[in-house]
Amino acid sequence: MSEMVARARFVRGSAKKYNRILELIRGRQIDEAINILTFLNKPSKEPVFKTLKSAIANAESRLGKAKFERNDYYVIDARADTGPIMKRLRAAPRGRGVLIRKRFAHLTVKISDEKRKK
Repeated sequence: MSEMVARARFVRGSAKKYNRILELIRGRQIDEAINILTFLNKPSKEPVFKTLKSAIANAESRLGKAKFERNDYYVIDARADTGPIMKRLRAAPRGRGVLIRKRFAHLTVKISDEKRKK
């Protein structure tokens, strides 16, 4: 059994937003996950797509192109964890300041040739 992991850290956007996209590909075959992400109409799919392609490239590089069978691999784990939050002030009425939170996320995509049972 070979497992490959790819991580994208400090990606702009909330983890909640990325987890909605990652739910769609979790447990799917690699080609099916790529198709889902290709035709998904959300701008925040790009970092997820890049991370999945990175996991595939990691598997190809470790096993070699000849041994790597794309049809045998599944996305066994895909998650987004919260990262740091940048805090900024925005001017508000009556001389006040309102806190703006600019969120970051850490994406993790794990692929394996063994399908996990739920």
